[in-house]
Amino acid sequence: MSINVIMPKMGMGMSEGKILRWHVQDNTTVENGQVILDIETDKATTELTADVDGVLSILISEGETVPVGTALGTIEPSEGAVVKTQTSESTSTSEIVCANGIQLNYQKTGNGQPIIFIHGLSSSMELWTRIDQNALNGKTILSYDLRGHGRSEKVPGPHNLEKHTSDLESLMEKLEIEKAQIVGHSLGAMIALELAFRHPSKVSSLTLLSTTATFPQETRNIFFEMAASASFGGMESITDQLIDLSFSPVFRKTELKIVEAIRRSLLSNDAPSIISAIRMVAKADLRESLSSISCPTQILVGSDDALTPSDLAKGLVASIKGAQLKELPNCGHAAPVEQPSLVTKAIIEFS
Repeated sequence: MSINVIMPKMGMGMSEGKILRWHVQDNTTVENGQVILDIETDKATTELTADVDGVLSILISEGETVPVGTALGTIEPSEGAVVKTQTSESTSTSEIVCANGIQLNYQKTGNGQPIIFIHGLSSSMELWTRIDQNALNGKTILSYDLRGHGRSEKVPGPHNLEKHTSDLESLMEKLEIEKAQIVGHSLGAMIALELAFRHPSKVSSLTLLSTTATFPQETRNIFFEMAASASFGGMESITDQLIDLSFSPVFRKTELKIVEAIRRSLLSNDAPSIISAIRMVAKADLRESLSSISCPTQILVGSDDALTPSDLAKGLVASIKGAQLKELPNCGHAAPVEQPSLVTKAIIEFS
């Protein structure tokens, strides 16, 4: 029996992947454990290895993008080769639902206590691709693209936290989720805070990554300047700046493939939507609502976060009753990308 080489699901939010390069030719003999191809998503690249000794037949060509679970090739095992039992890959794909009057792209997997992941500015639910979803067994995992981001609807006009929070409320109602753990990154954490303030009964706990209640004036000015630049020059004019703000210098130098994949994702964004979101973030101020947050809260901050450094995280901790602070070493602003294992561990330990 032939063994399929499957497009894997490398993390939540991943619904498809692209074949970058086959390391071997069609109808070539391969060995168990040998690297046979490179694949890529919007947020990560990885190598796939052969699971058995045998002859490889290639089904999907380089450059093609296919859904998770697709057979990329087959291996006809050699005589006497030890064949592993293949586990079925999750073939969950994203779906569209009308929530709060707009079309939101989401992905929902698993069963158990709900946990909702909310990405940040200029990103998408692919931000969470590197989080170990298998470690979250026993959870119903929901991730989605914010309005104006990813595959969700690009709605004209200004953004504000109230609209984004109402989107989340409506999405939870549509999917019959009454209460959930909320994990938010940057802007996503601001939305999580707003939900916990407006509807505390819907939030069992908060994990807030790389965020703040409000930005200092210097940072606000940077955001307004970025919005002005993008108004004239599109995403191309601010992508390099977004990369610099998102990742630590070491990560930018050592993880070139990941950074380049994210660069392409940023360039594909809808500029008017991102401009509106940037201006919203620049104006956001949640300080007055923090003292009313009563659910268990943990705040994660990267040691090298240039956009929301530890002093801003400490301000949140001081204002939210019982909040815990964890610093992630060797990590910039995009914590789920730079330190996915530590973020996963923090989420599990806080559950």
